[in-house]
Amino acid sequence: MRKLGKTMALLLAGSMLLTGCGGGSKTAETTQAAGTEKTETTQAASQGETAKEASGEDVTLTLWADFVTPERTKYVETMVSNYMSEHPNVKIEVTPLPDSADDKIMTAYEAGQGPDIFLSSGPDITSHINGEYVIPLDTYFDKWDKKDQILSSAIETVRQYDVTGQNQLYYIPNGISFTVLWVRSDWLKETNSTVDTWDNLFQAVENMTDKGQGRYGLSIRGGKGGAKFLERMMYAYSGILSVFDENGKCTINDPKNVEFVERYLGLYGKCTAEGDLNYGWTELAAAFDSGAAGMIIHNLGSASNHMEAFEGDQSKFEAIGMPLNDKGTSVNLMIQPGGMTISSTCKNPDAAFDFIAYMTTGEPVSEYCQQWGVVPVDEDVLENAKWIDEQPWYESSADLLLDENTLFYNQYSWLPGHDDIYGEMDTDSQYVMTGEMTAQEMLDKWAEYYQGCYDKFFNK
Repeated sequence: MRKLGKTMALLLAGSMLLTGCGGGSKTAETTQAAGTEKTETTQAASQGETAKEASGEDVTLTLWADFVTPERTKYVETMVSNYMSEHPNVKIEVTPLPDSADDKIMTAYEAGQGPDIFLSSGPDITSHINGEYVIPLDTYFDKWDKKDQILSSAIETVRQYDVTGQNQLYYIPNGISFTVLWVRSDWLKETNSTVDTWDNLFQAVENMTDKGQGRYGLSIRGGKGGAKFLERMMYAYSGILSVFDENGKCTINDPKNVEFVERYLGLYGKCTAEGDLNYGWTELAAAFDSGAAGMIIHNLGSASNHMEAFEGDQSKFEAIGMPLNDKGTSVNLMIQPGGMTISSTCKNPDAAFDFIAYMTTGEPVSEYCQQWGVVPVDEDVLENAKWIDEQPWYESSADLLLDENTLFYNQYSWLPGHDDIYGEMDTDSQYVMTGEMTAQEMLDKWAEYYQGCYDKFFNK
């Protein structure tokens, strides 16, 4: 069983930066004022409802959940049924939403007909916050007797999505995903290699490469989606904890990031197959699962693929966190945590939060994380859930989350225009791999674009 380490230190340079820059922005001031007014209105409207909730009178709540499969729908309905059996005065109406259903919920929010509670897998919550369709939950969270069970790093990551600079908590996180190295354990053992530091990783890639046997130490995602993972790795390598520094300057072309891109993409053709130039996720996974590559970079979502490919032989592969950098830390991106929000039109927010508290701790959140393939942020579940012990990749991820040397960088993924550059960077990374562009040129271009997005948002 895992031993609980000290609570992770999460450096909040990004959050403090938002506060500093937001203070001088008319947009931020306007949003903040509007948000405060709307929150006060919502709270005032709910005061009359609070007495009704406390009296035990009937309360009806609507719950929408996204990225729901038939199995996930069954889970949600079971948890709702269990909750209602313990709270006979509460009725919860469930609406499951398929993949890519954000347009539907945004349309509902804009029409003032959104759900009381939204169970989101994460990626689109920012637009709900920016549109003031959901309310801050700080008052509820501060009074919650189980608030200390939730990883502080996850809570602070969620607070970074409050672009007004007030650092408010708009949803309670339940599970997270982050990047790992999928490595051939048997190849590491065979070559007496380790990947505990970045220098050792680069050496391991060379050690595991045997071109004569069609065996490569690494497979690089040179095609679609590659730039996103390249960004995560360069920040893990450099140890920098924010895409923008305290002065609002983009850090993506920092010399340490440039150094990483030169070293990593420089492995192309030497320790990788030539086909890597155009590899997307499908080809990347196939290279690893077929025994052509000793290492790939992805997330825990591919565990079942690897289990099937290696016929359940867990001595052949494992998931390892980002290697230690020169600062002695393992830096990762906490991909926007999933969680639960309360709509600004909800008439019974007290009852809604009580249900959220139920769903984001203990057995309900443990089952959620198994269904969605993510890691729980409830420390009790991280330490004690049997299913985590039974799956090494989850156990190692739990250990990482509880390790004080594991830090997360602030990506500013909410920044308008942020994601638009990735497709172009996928192409530019190919130019770097083939020697038609330098790493410095690529990252200078990337930084210039990000800087433009930042300046436009904070200085308009």
